[in-house]
Amino acid sequence: MGVAITGIGLISPLGESREQSWQQLLCRDQKQQSQPLPNTTESLGSLCLSDDWIPQHKKVGRLNAIALKVACEALEDAGLLDSTRLREPRFACVIGTSKGPLDDYCSPSQTASDEKSQLPFPSIWPSGPLSHVRSHFAMTGPSLCPVSACATGLDAVLRGVRLLQQGDCDLVLAGSVDASANQFVLNSYRRLGILASLKQPTQAACKPFDVSRSGFVIGEGGAMFVLMRDDSRWFRPEKCYARWQAGVSYNDPTGLTQLDPQGTTLNRLLRDLLQQADCSPSDIDLLHLHGTGTHSNDLVEACAVESQFGSNAKQPWATASKGAHGHALGAAGSIELAWLLLSMRDQIIPPITNLDQLDPCCPIRPVLSQPQPASLNKGLKLSLGFGGHQIGCIVSRGNR
Repeated sequence: MGVAITGIGLISPLGESREQSWQQLLCRDQKQQSQPLPNTTESLGSLCLSDDWIPQHKKVGRLNAIALKVACEALEDAGLLDSTRLREPRFACVIGTSKGPLDDYCSPSQTASDEKSQLPFPSIWPSGPLSHVRSHFAMTGPSLCPVSACATGLDAVLRGVRLLQQGDCDLVLAGSVDASANQFVLNSYRRLGILASLKQPTQAACKPFDVSRSGFVIGEGGAMFVLMRDDSRWFRPEKCYARWQAGVSYNDPTGLTQLDPQGTTLNRLLRDLLQQADCSPSDIDLLHLHGTGTHSNDLVEACAVESQFGSNAKQPWATASKGAHGHALGAAGSIELAWLLLSMRDQIIPPITNLDQLDPCCPIRPVLSQPQPASLNKGLKLSLGFGGHQIGCIVSRGNR
């Protein structure tokens, strides 16, 4: 039994749908960074979704609205949106986020005495998006809400895969959402010294693996996937984006926000991931890296890649996307896994946005400036998070 990914839903500051976001990502070459993104609002240190798509007449909360939108797109993409199968006990739901909806704690339009304006109490929990989607589709199967900091998105997919492998279900809707571009988070991250310098325009500020990198900008959005057993009666090969090969989750105990400078845990994760997938380093065609644009994280990640894949010339091509759409925190892993799957579908690699001059201390093989056509059969995604979360997966190309 294998696990197939058969549907993708996505929203990001690049666009309000999977394909719109994907095409905009491919277009974000170095000459376009001064041009405004479509459907995006921008503040110091963050790239946000436009409010135009949110159903203003329904007070469901921003996170819940994002979750339902991307869930519907993923289910429609898999041909399941109107199916009664969603309500069957063998259909699971795994939706995570990095924190509750902080904006709902400080909205100036809501007061404690204004009962009509108050959101339902469960919507302020991290499990609010999960509950909202389950309730909308009347889902009765297994459900999980992982909270794994900035690795939440990939963790949600990994947990969905494991539900299938354990035999707990036949289909899973899995992914994550996040909307953390508010003053609580911005001020906290600014004090930690991990946000990019304000001396540059927001869209050009995050520069993963660049010699002049200074940190990241916060983004928001989400992505979800439909997973299913490839031996089930519902599996249709022509709908398959990719097949899951392996997934590993470890912890780096160095500190709340720090990585082990030697990359010990990350090296072990990459080694064990390749072994679990029965792959040699030369089998991997593309690395989609975490690439936050902070000095220490990029350095450790790049050195771990070199330790497992060898010198630049021997490595797979590498890309990272946070320069284009910001760091979506709890949604980062799922959004970036979607980019990897779409790269494999279309056989093209988006460049690392804003990477002008590769830091010689970051020995990776980056795609620069323009999208690059390539033969892509196996891809590897890494996600890292505060608190030591480190997750990786390997997928192989499907029939899409």
